[in-house]
Amino acid sequence: MRLHLKTVNDELAKLGHSAVLAKADGYFYFSSGEAADWLDRTVKVRTINSLTLKQWVKEFRRLKELNERIMRTAGNLTKRRRDVENSSKK
Repeated sequence: MRLHLKTVNDELAKLGHSAVLAKADGYFYFSSGEAADWLDRTVKVRTINSLTLKQWVKEFRRLKELNERIMRTAGNLTKRRRDVENSSKK
């Protein structure tokens, strides 16, 4: 089955996601919805048919989890930095 952006985006929506897959020059990326603030959102494939529909959904989930981990780590670092600053002011 030949894939199109609409097919992947319809599947993401069916699964309850508001992000959409878009094409750039030589790669694809997820944008909007939950992907709007992602730091890592790109999939480095040249054509949409480089992956199956199942693989596109898997890639979306992988990037979602990766970005959640990045944000948790950044939040933990910010909290530690604040704790250190607060303890040095005492």
